[in-house]
Amino acid sequence: HAAYMIQMLDTAFAMLGPDSELLTEIMIDLGHKHKVYGVGVEMFPLMREALLHTMKETLGSKFGTKEAQALEEVYNELSSDMASVQKS
Repeated sequence: HAAYMIQMLDTAFAMLGPDSELLTEIMIDLGHKHKVYGVGVEMFPLMREALLHTMKETLGSKFGTKEAQALEEVYNELSSDMASVQKS
C-alpha cells in the first residue's frame, strides 16, 4: 500500500494545474473504494502524519518546512476529495 500511495501522490503532483478536474474525479473514485474497504475519514489525518514522518526520516534535511507544508496542503486537498464521498 505504501508504494501505491507514493505512486498515487507522484501522479497527483503531475496532474496539478490543467488536469485538476480529472484529478478530483480520480480522488472521488478512490474515496468510494476506501469507503467500501471500511477506511473512515478519521484515518486520513493519521496517514498524513505517517507520510510526513516518513518523508522527514527518509530525506532528512532535504525535506524542510516548506516541503512539509506543500505536501501537507496537497494531501489535505486530495483527502478532502476522498472524504467528500463519505459525507454523502
